[in-house]
Order: sequence, then C-alpha cells, then structure tokens
Amino acid sequence: MKSNPERLAWAVLLTAFAVFCILVVVVPWGVRSYLMNATNTYDAEVEALVGTVVVDIPGNATAKPVVKGERMAVPEGSVIIVDETSEAAVTFFDHSSMRLFPDTRITLEEMRSPKFGFSPNPGRIVLYENGGRIGVGRAISHDVPLHFEVRSLQARTMLAEDGSYRVEVSNDQSEIIVTRGEASVTAMGSEVRLEQRQRTIVTIGEAPMPPMPAAKDLIRNGAFSEPLETGWNAYNDQGLDGGEIDGQVMLVWEEGRRAVRFVRTGGDGDHCETAIEQVINSALPDPPISVKVRVMVKLQYQSLSGGGYLSSEYPLMIRLRYRDAYNSEAEWVHGFYYQNVTNNPTTYGQIIPRGRWYMYESENLLDVMPITPSRIESIQVYASGWDYDSLISEINLIVE
Repeated sequence: MKSNPERLAWAVLLTAFAVFCILVVVVPWGVRSYLMNATNTYDAEVEALVGTVVVDIPGNATAKPVVKGERMAVPEGSVIIVDETSEAAVTFFDHSSMRLFPDTRITLEEMRSPKFGFSPNPGRIVLYENGGRIGVGRAISHDVPLHFEVRSLQARTMLAEDGSYRVEVSNDQSEIIVTRGEASVTAMGSEVRLEQRQRTIVTIGEAPMPPMPAAKDLIRNGAFSEPLETGWNAYNDQGLDGGEIDGQVMLVWEEGRRAVRFVRTGGDGDHCETAIEQVINSALPDPPISVKVRVMVKLQYQSLSGGGYLSSEYPLMIRLRYRDAYNSEAEWVHGFYYQNVTNNPTTYGQIIPRGRWYMYESENLLDVMPITPSRIESIQVYASGWDYDSLISEINLIVE
C-alpha cells in the first residue's frame, strides 16, 4: 500500500504544532513553578549547655557528640538527643531559639525559605518532638512569613511569631503552653486556638482539650511590649565606693526581639548597679505548688570577672524578694556571666555563652527558698559591677 505524501505531511505538521503548543504551555509553567517553589535550606546551630548532647545527622554512619560549651551546625533531618543529665540550645536561621530540657529528643524536619523573594510561599521550620520538654522563643519575621510548627505523636501545633511557648510530650499526651503569643493546636480533625497564658492537653487519639488557664504570671509588662514605665522603675545605685558614672537603661530591638539593655562604660573599677524593679506585692496560693522564674538574657560585655570579689556583681542578675507567713523577709538571687579570668567566686552565678540569647528557667524555687513564701514583694533585673552591656527580652514569674 502506497503512502499518501499529502496525508503524511499534514500528520507531521499537526504533530509539530501539538508539540509546539505543549512546549509553549509546559516550559513557562515549569519555569514559574520552579521560581515559586524553589527553596534554600539552612542549618541550625546546636549548643550543649549542660553535659553532652548527641546529634544524629542524616547520612552519617555514627551520631556526633557535642560537649558542654561546644556548638555544631546541623542540617535538616538531624535528630538532637538530650539525656537526663544534659540540656541544649538551638538557634534557627530566623533568630528563633529553642531550649531542650533534660530527657528530650527532637527531629529538625524542615528548615527552609523561598529561594526567590517574589515567591508567595512562607519559610518553614518544622520540628518533630518525640518526647521531653522544649521551650521555643519565636522571633519576629521581618523578611518573609514563616510557618513554625511543632509536631508530636498526638498533635500539630502552629506557633505565632514574637511569642514564647513550651511543649511537653510523653507517650500518652502533649501539653502546649503559651506564655506569650498565640498557637493553634490540631488533632483528630479538631482545632483549638490558644492565646497568651493558656494551655491545652492532647491525649493520643483524642481532640485537644478546650483552652484552660496556664499558671499565673505575676509580672506586668514582662515582654516589654509597653513603655518601660508600665510596671517598671529604672534606677542606678552607686554603692559606697564613690563612683559617679551611671549606667543606662534603654528599650531596644535586638535580633527581632523587644529587649531592655543595660550599658555602662568608663566605670574605672568602681561599683554600680543599673536596674529595673517591679513591685509585685502579691499573695501566693495557699499552699503554693510551684514558683519559677523564666527569662531570656544576652550578655555582650563584662569587665569584672565572674561575680566579683563577693559573688554579688554579675553583668546580669535577677533578685526576687518575698515574705513568709510570719512576715519574715528573704530573697533569691541568680546571676549570669560569661568569663571569669581572675577566678572570682560565682556562688550565685551561672556561666552562659557570650553574645547569644539564652533561655533560663529556674527549678521550683520552693525547693531552695530558706523560708516558704506566702507573698512576693518585688523582682529586680540589674547589671552590676564595673563596665557591662547586657540585655533581657522577657521575664516571667510563674506561680501555681
């Protein structure tokens, strides 16, 4: 059978036209899809605060240890393991931070953002908490929106920016606590929205419980979202050594956080305290179950080593004054420092990394207070010593 040249020519022409039309549609669509969805992946920085932290990095035959004071950059997919004797801090690409408390295991599932600025997609940080307790401080997203999610066996939790959160996971349930900010918790097709000072519990196989009050925070304006004069009194105390150079207290923005900065220069070796104080004057539950201090701090400079000659002068300190049922007064103090080259005593201090935000949560102070408190009188945050440069971005006094 002879072929028809005219029919063959039309078939070739129509096929070529169809291929052309497909290419006209597919190629631009493919280029657009790439431009919209291409991402950059980021490392997180892990630091061992106490003990030794183990990091399991994808593709590595063996896990890597991170000993106290060391830092390690870790990619997406890494698993961070903190045993009962260790603690760790994690810093993300957007300056958000996470604290891993003892006996915690978490996977860094996603850490990425759009490659091109015109993409409508948000950046993504997705964590999977296998168990334990974490504290998350979300920074403000200045560049692109960020989807920050913590997953567990029981629930998925979306964390809003500029907030502080705790997530505690066991085999049976997850508890999500919003200290500041907002969160959305989803499980079994149901959603619960949490606002500041609320919490929910999600039991495996069940919907989230309705929002309930978290433990009460006694500090007003602890996130410094209002003018400093709202709740706080700033002052300098020169002591008795004849100094005249005062420090400065100022509200600043630091790495996406509202913060109070304490700065003093030119001290020439004389003492000064630069402080903010809040009078609380609040009775505690009878009996109190728990009293804890939580704070985000950052140390940039200290000229006086350690805690000074008497372990009483740190570049940042917290002092809590309280009374018992018999009106006897006592105080709890805790200082932070990053260097002690002259080996000064540090009885009331804790060494932390320099130039990095550090999330501190005290133990239950009822276990260490010499008298059982019935009333909180006041709380002070202050820098003390010679020259110093320190910041605090939020402080909570949580009472149950």
